[in-house]
Amino acid sequence: MIQADVITRFGITTERGVMFKWLWQLWQGPVVATAVHPIFGTMELTRIRGEESWDADCVPFAGRTISVYVNTINSEAPSKKQIAFFHRASNDETALFQQSASVLVPAYERIYGPLPGALGDTFEFVGLGVPLDADPNNPWLLQFETVGGRYALFTIHFKDGVAERYDHDT
Repeated sequence: MIQADVITRFGITTERGVMFKWLWQLWQGPVVATAVHPIFGTMELTRIRGEESWDADCVPFAGRTISVYVNTINSEAPSKKQIAFFHRASNDETALFQQSASVLVPAYERIYGPLPGALGDTFEFVGLGVPLDADPNNPWLLQFETVGGRYALFTIHFKDGVAERYDHDT
């Protein structure tokens, strides 16, 4: 009996169903639903702090896979405009580096020192966040991993069509 074991382990005296539901939500995280998309493959609908996105972790791109996050409202599937945004953006990897450079390069140099080479030699494009309505003025993101040496993931956030800030994970 999982429910009884959980209640005993944590020493909590509450209704079993309530405790089990709480633990189940904690275990499951923010995933609300899953679906298979003809272009993005298996996607999970996540809801975090009231915002929703369809997330796919294994989208084929240039002989490897990338992650794609499609922002949505009311759990709507990726629209034709959002799919077109994905295709336009992912067809020009050089442009993605250029759009991100004003934030990506200073972020890297602040943390690790001088950039050891060209952007394409230092980073690999690994993720794309598609904005609501495919409007680049809405928030969206690009992700880059360092190539060789110490691993780092840089997420570049865009607002009003411009790279605005970054997150750094190691």
